[in-house]
Amino acid sequence: MAEAKIEGLSALVHKLNALKYSGTQIRDVVKKNGAELQQQTQKNMLEEYKGHYEGKKFVKPTGATRRSAAVEIKDNGMTAVVAPNTSYFPYLEYGTRFMEARPTLGPAFKRVSPIFTNDIKRLINES
Repeated sequence: MAEAKIEGLSALVHKLNALKYSGTQIRDVVKKNGAELQQQTQKNMLEEYKGHYEGKKFVKPTGATRRSAAVEIKDNGMTAVVAPNTSYFPYLEYGTRFMEARPTLGPAFKRVSPIFTNDIKRLINES
């Protein structure tokens, strides 16, 4: 499973807790951005996964990887995990020596993470 981790997250959570935020405010930001990451990943998969050749025969994509890209909320609402659950997803994302990478989760993360950061900054500035 491919996983992205934001360093310094525990310090951020400690700072947010010190500012006496309602737990629901932070959890809402995490939930909203986790859902956006899932949707963007699935959208990228629709655009990127067009099928492949097995020998001379073209095989259309089944959509299994796209359907498996679910969002899971963990750590009492403080963590959103989006991870496609097909065994071959890492080969699609990073490529192999026989095929080019077709990244979908990485670009989605790069797009959604600044929005998440801005949402957290907005929450801090509102207090």
